[in-house]
Amino acid sequence: MNTDDTRNPETRWGSGVTVLVFALFGFFGLFWGVFAVLLADLSGGLGLSPGPLGVALFAGAAASIVAMAALGWTADRLGRRVFILISSGVFGLGIAGLALAGNYAALLPVLMVLYAASGLYDVGINAAAVDLERAAGRRLMAFFHAAFSAGGVAGALSAGALLQAGASYRYVYLAVLAPLGAILLAVTVSRFPASEPPAGETSDTIGGRDLRRSVPLLLVAAIATLGLLSEGEMEHWSGVYLRSSLELPALLGASGVAVFFGAMAVGRFGAAFVIARFGDRRTLLGAGLATAGGMTLSLATREPFVVVAGFLVVGLALSAVVPIAFSVAGDLAPGRAGAAISFITTLSYGGFLLGPVIVGGLAELVGLRLALGTIAVAGALIFTLSLRVNTQKKQNFTDV
Repeated sequence: MNTDDTRNPETRWGSGVTVLVFALFGFFGLFWGVFAVLLADLSGGLGLSPGPLGVALFAGAAASIVAMAALGWTADRLGRRVFILISSGVFGLGIAGLALAGNYAALLPVLMVLYAASGLYDVGINAAAVDLERAAGRRLMAFFHAAFSAGGVAGALSAGALLQAGASYRYVYLAVLAPLGAILLAVTVSRFPASEPPAGETSDTIGGRDLRRSVPLLLVAAIATLGLLSEGEMEHWSGVYLRSSLELPALLGASGVAVFFGAMAVGRFGAAFVIARFGDRRTLLGAGLATAGGMTLSLATREPFVVVAGFLVVGLALSAVVPIAFSVAGDLAPGRAGAAISFITTLSYGGFLLGPVIVGGLAELVGLRLALGTIAVAGALIFTLSLRVNTQKKQNFTDV
């Protein structure tokens, strides 16, 4: 039974629990910003080439997909607070494992634990965000995802600065545990809005139909998959590309990653207004075209300034894709946001996790520069699929 309380005043827009959910998204971005910068150091410290590293990331991806498919629905059963506490605790163990892993054999199980917990954490915070959207009666998801991107900027720049100052990448991983501990304490003493299922609904149905047979949800999941595939490839490999392929120093390489995260943050803060003006479909169409164009620009030259400028375009373009998808998923399953988001996240997060693996494998064959061209292809596919998006809005929402 869900133990969270919808009647508590903390569940209202602008309240303490909303600030806490912003912090949860911000920490998630902080970690992945750090991870993106340190991936080159982690692989270098363990003597890994892109191929073996890609296999390790694949192991993590598989564990995450299994965990979300098997346990994501419990976000509704346990309630947001308990679910987030458990997933956050295991997430912290995975982060500590990155700092302690001394060889490839140790890295494999660490990444499996880390990515599984990360996927469940992602389900929990997005389900909580959908609950807050519903309580507020307006689109807020883009703002929450902007907090993730802002956290990514902070994480990337902080990691780059610490590395430039001579700190070991292992200590940088351990430093990430401090903000996680503070957030866990805040979650422990907070209440989250409950999400009760409509009568006759189960954890794997929408309107009495199997989630897996909902064509609108599958379409949204496909678009989200392509968006997260592109984000995952940028987050995991852009830093490696700048520092290894273009041979930039640590701080400059981290700055390129930070530009991508910063563009995502700026884009998401403005996404709600763009969506209100142009609608879901036209926003997604523009995002697909700009992603393809921006990545093509980055890969057409080795000039660092132009490459980073292309990253900026890609970040701005991708900023609205996943927030739109998650919001629509919540619309499609009122009262079952956890189940719907678990379903869409299981599919789309596979793109986030498997995308870097694909790039690693292709990089062994054709080089990292050409392998990153998959992002441009994903942008073109987002444009194509978005032509079929239904732009009709749900009556219980108003635009921001």
